[in-house]
Amino acid sequence: MDVRMERAISTNTLHEHARELKSEGMSQRELYKLYSKYAEFYQARDEAKYDAILDILDLIWGYCSPSSALFETTLTNDDVA
Repeated sequence: MDVRMERAISTNTLHEHARELKSEGMSQRELYKLYSKYAEFYQARDEAKYDAILDILDLIWGYCSPSSALFETTLTNDDVA
């Protein structure tokens, strides 16, 4: 598990973490896959952490208001398949 991601989860700074990774050059698709991996891990282990990760996945995907989205484009199912 990634130390920075674990710290972001435990300190409830997932949104800031996602913005950092984007500013470091991580693509929308890569960021979505990273957060999806952690969502899958926490799904049966910790509902609060799982829900927090899902909230950020919506912002990465673009399933939110345009002003809240982390990227200008919206992902498609083909993008993350």
